[in-house]
Amino acid sequence: MLIKNKHHLDDLISDLIKIISETRAGLFELNRKITLDTSYWISEDYKTVKAYLENYIKNHYSIKLVKNIKPKGIILIILSYNEPFILSIIPLLNALIIGNEVILKPSREAESFVRMIWQESGIIEKYRLNLKIVSPKTHNEITDLIQSVRAVYFFGSHKVAQSISKICGEYYVEFYPEIETADSKIFNKNQSAIKKDAILTLKESFSHSGQTCQRIQGVFVQRNFYNEYIEILKEEFIKLCQSKDLNKFVDNNYASAREVMVKLLSIDVDKSQADEVVKIKSLPLLVINPKQDSEFIKNAYFLPVLWISPFDSKEQLIRMLNSRKFLLGLNIQSYDDDFVKHIISNTRFTRYTVNTTHTNIRLQEGWGGSWPSGFSGYRSWIEHFSDNYIVIDESK
Repeated sequence: MLIKNKHHLDDLISDLIKIISETRAGLFELNRKITLDTSYWISEDYKTVKAYLENYIKNHYSIKLVKNIKPKGIILIILSYNEPFILSIIPLLNALIIGNEVILKPSREAESFVRMIWQESGIIEKYRLNLKIVSPKTHNEITDLIQSVRAVYFFGSHKVAQSISKICGEYYVEFYPEIETADSKIFNKNQSAIKKDAILTLKESFSHSGQTCQRIQGVFVQRNFYNEYIEILKEEFIKLCQSKDLNKFVDNNYASAREVMVKLLSIDVDKSQADEVVKIKSLPLLVINPKQDSEFIKNAYFLPVLWISPFDSKEQLIRMLNSRKFLLGLNIQSYDDDFVKHIISNTRFTRYTVNTTHTNIRLQEGWGGSWPSGFSGYRSWIEHFSDNYIVIDESK
């Protein structure tokens, strides 16, 4: 289904908005069971998707764009359980409207969520969408599925991505991974900016407790401001943990429901030989000055945990940054342009945000919008699911 008729696309978008609005209560309940995320962040994701859909047509809709790209053909999209509102709608919509035949394998936990939006609503049948939702359970079934497609788009864990990529490589199938990863930030401003930044760090660290893709996992602080930053961060952390506002960020039952993950985290935290671990309950955690070469500081965790570490020089900071296991995004808070340029020039992150919040999604950027990719900075959704081409005409 290549959307050439603007009214046809308008109707599809309007129906999607109507569906998520009318089934909001059911989708919220499913989302909570799937992710253990808080009502606050489920509501934020819902608002994001609704705003995305409402902006879809007016975001620089271009017939020329449609004429200069073509669908890849039959593709497989594999979705993780986290952020079901965003993942169940935005990638699928863009893959479909460009004309691909989409085979969707949602995670076991999120399958009912996806089917409620696309299948039970009747929207697949109404618009004759080339969308098939499948539930392969064995390695052989997944292998057969991969062999039947042109490309695989994977949203999920690093470990599973490694397994899927090997199958794709064996059968020469294009593989586009968007894997879980850890973001970090740098504070290199001045004394007057510490409190505001510490509060922002906590918010961006504990938002979406079950997800890591855009959260701040840790903060590197310039040595001159380190001790004061710690004191303010600890004060604000304790204040947050003792307030009702914590319910916005962290589910009360999260630790018990993720018992195995919490135990593994505790082991890594112990091995990191941190100066101090601050906690009111089992979660969230604030880990102060873990060893900079520890697995804990290099890794990513689907848990509300934040670490803080000092740096003395740009060279030391760059070494630490480049030793991290995942390199999705780096948030830099600094008034020093030369410092910012030096960090960007000497590190390998795919996405940099400077003197702004790190978790904002930019909805109004090109037809179909863009999103922060773990492998290539910000990607255009439309271009991601299509082949760009140039026509060379020598007849004129």
